[in-house]
Amino acid sequence: MHKIIISKGNRKVPYPNISLTPVKACANHQECKTSCYARKAYRQYPNVRKAWDNNLNIAETNPVNYFSQVNEFLTQKKPDFFRWHVAGDILNKAYLQGMISLANRHSDTKFLAFTKRYDLTYRSIPKNLSIVMSVWPGMPTPTQKLPRAYMQDGSETRAKNAFPCPGNCEGCGLCWYLHKIGKNVVFKKH
Repeated sequence: MHKIIISKGNRKVPYPNISLTPVKACANHQECKTSCYARKAYRQYPNVRKAWDNNLNIAETNPVNYFSQVNEFLTQKKPDFFRWHVAGDILNKAYLQGMISLANRHSDTKFLAFTKRYDLTYRSIPKNLSIVMSVWPGMPTPTQKLPRAYMQDGSETRAKNAFPCPGNCEGCGLCWYLHKIGKNVVFKKH
């Protein structure tokens, strides 16, 4: 059985997270693929590339195994926070349902996912799962009534009721609660 690889986190995102191959695992990537920060790490670090490709392969070929392994990690480690997709995105409706199921099973963990999957329906999202619509310049404005994360490259004018990301999740952590505080966030292009 192939094993998924869950990152322990880093300086910027100091929480356990799972990622998938950037662009390849992103259905709505036309406006962001050339500026995707995750592609840089994917090209630069062979171990990152191998991990993200491996995770995508398992998620696509054996989603039951994929979510079973994430569940096993969450059961053993009991993290306070878990981030979906530092790279990659929600693959499809069934994948979203897997995320929802795990959030329901692990109510003491707070989950966060940024997504450009505007085509999915986000109903019955547990309170401990924060779904944030990622909006890049040139992309349409999402219609979902969910918090938004705007990428600012100097041309984005739609960011309303938003605070600037300070650049470190551990020192801020507001993205995990955007749905509760009724705010959006702006990320500077990096």
